[in-house]
Amino acid sequence: MIRKSTDNLISAIKEDIIRFIAGCDELMFNERDFQMKLAVSLLATGAYDDVEVEYFIPNSVAKAAGYEWSSDLRLDLVVRKGDEYVPIELKYPTRRVVTDIHRFGRILPGVEIVKNQGAQDIVMYNFWKDVRRVEVIRSLFPRAVKGGLSVMLTNDGSYVRGPRPGTIHSAFSVAGGRTSVTGTLAWVGLPRTAVGKPPFTLDGKYSVAWHNTTIANQSFYYTIITI
Repeated sequence: MIRKSTDNLISAIKEDIIRFIAGCDELMFNERDFQMKLAVSLLATGAYDDVEVEYFIPNSVAKAAGYEWSSDLRLDLVVRKGDEYVPIELKYPTRRVVTDIHRFGRILPGVEIVKNQGAQDIVMYNFWKDVRRVEVIRSLFPRAVKGGLSVMLTNDGSYVRGPRPGTIHSAFSVAGGRTSVTGTLAWVGLPRTAVGKPPFTLDGKYSVAWHNTTIANQSFYYTIITI
């Protein structure tokens, strides 16, 4: 597959991610399964020179660009073409699905394929934290990183609807149709949930648009933020 100039690299990767999601015919067990299957799919296109998983940046380096957290950065995926790199962060929060699966020529009935994860407030926080992480990487490596992508794939419709206004995590809403997400995102009050999860400031301005898909007869939703 031949791509145009690297100016279109982020858009091309986004299209390939959408194509991957649309083509999924089996449920993925967890986020690591999503990560590995997407990495294999992107490599299989032949359009990229490399796809790395768990791409490590030490905290001491990230702090120089205003990184708000004490942890190291481990980016889910980094796609390289030539001397340009595109970091991709993934979220796969799920509600429980029990179904039959085929293994070694047999049907195994009533298997829990994905678990009920809950903790929607923390997942929303971490989604926008991912956006911030990509901003930090772009600031640190401006010649190599022009931008990146943050992806959420879920069968939990509460993310699409978003939290009620005024809840402790309303600033981190990923509700469909939300626009102009920018500036400082902070918890309302000082809930225990916020321990170790400080406010942070987004440099860019972002909007949330959700899309529907079906995987193994289950309804899913996905959104992709371009950073």
